[in-house]
Amino acid sequence: MMADGTDVRDASTALAGTRQGLIVAAGFGALVFLIGLMVAPERTWGGYLMGFSYFVGLALAGLLFLAVLYLARGEWAFPLRRVPEAMASTLPVAAVLGLVLIAGIHSLYEWSHSSVVESDPLLTHKSTWLNGFGFSVRLVIYFALWIWLGRRLVRVSRSGDRAAEVRAASWFLLAFALTFSLASIDWVQSLDPHWFSTMFALRMLSGIGLAGLAVCTIVLVTLRRRGAMREVVTRDILDDLGKLLLALSLFWAYIWYCQYMIIWYTDIPEETGYYILRHRGPWAVLVPVNLIVNFAVPFLALMLSAWRRNGVILRRIAVWLLVGHALDLYVMIAPPLATSRPVPGLWEVGPLAGILALFAWSLLGGMQPRKQAAV
Repeated sequence: MMADGTDVRDASTALAGTRQGLIVAAGFGALVFLIGLMVAPERTWGGYLMGFSYFVGLALAGLLFLAVLYLARGEWAFPLRRVPEAMASTLPVAAVLGLVLIAGIHSLYEWSHSSVVESDPLLTHKSTWLNGFGFSVRLVIYFALWIWLGRRLVRVSRSGDRAAEVRAASWFLLAFALTFSLASIDWVQSLDPHWFSTMFALRMLSGIGLAGLAVCTIVLVTLRRRGAMREVVTRDILDDLGKLLLALSLFWAYIWYCQYMIIWYTDIPEETGYYILRHRGPWAVLVPVNLIVNFAVPFLALMLSAWRRNGVILRRIAVWLLVGHALDLYVMIAPPLATSRPVPGLWEVGPLAGILALFAWSLLGGMQPRKQAAV
């Protein structure tokens, strides 16, 4: 079982060989980012924000899965919890990336330009919240809370104290609901500072939940195929993971539809601008593609029980969903920064790929066997 560390040692042996390649890829992404800051800073910071949002979402998804697992008493998934624990261990790296993001405020956010704010009554009204100092302080607070509560949750997870697990999970979910909602507004929604939506945080949550479970699925299937967890990750477990992927894909589509439909039938100019930008002109083609990739294809594929129980097919679907999440972030982040360019280029893809490689490197590092400590 994974609880005694045996499978963790096997897992680290099976996956450690890829870490060197991942750190090289991360370094290449960093090089593209630095060059892009001189060539196309707005697009490059947009790619960085996409990568940063993706990284943070996957790290938080690990903690979210642990919290839900302990509150729901999902006994079937307890042997698998070391993967979300490893995902959560990447949060300190994400915090460092967040500090870098602060340097890009002026390139990313319209509300950071005093001349624009002074001539715009709405941005002037919002300036008490949307300002560089408040943005930076809140970012530090978000990560401080997430890392502190996350380490507490992982610590009790490894202790096996079920009562402590429930308490830690409850406190984390309470803090997560508030801080993640505010972080979503700060980092992504405020790219369109005149637009607002009470469902945006839930929209972001549905995306990170789906992508986070896809990462767990890829790691578990890979370990199973390499023999590290063949006895733990049975075909029944694969079927359960496939069903959860299907459920979260449905949830993502439901939230996407609810947000769109409410704004469509109320037809308030302050709300419709967000969708007019993305549904007309060069960006219009990406919206249906986004729905096909994140909902239609996985829905049809995961409806088949035989495909859910097949590790090779299930892993391919999970990889497809990770690509879909990148597309979803691109549709949310890129239009206000590059309204005439719907196709991502090197300056968007390079930082995103580099940050995702850094996440994978950190994830595999978190799966290394822990040193035995005195109890």
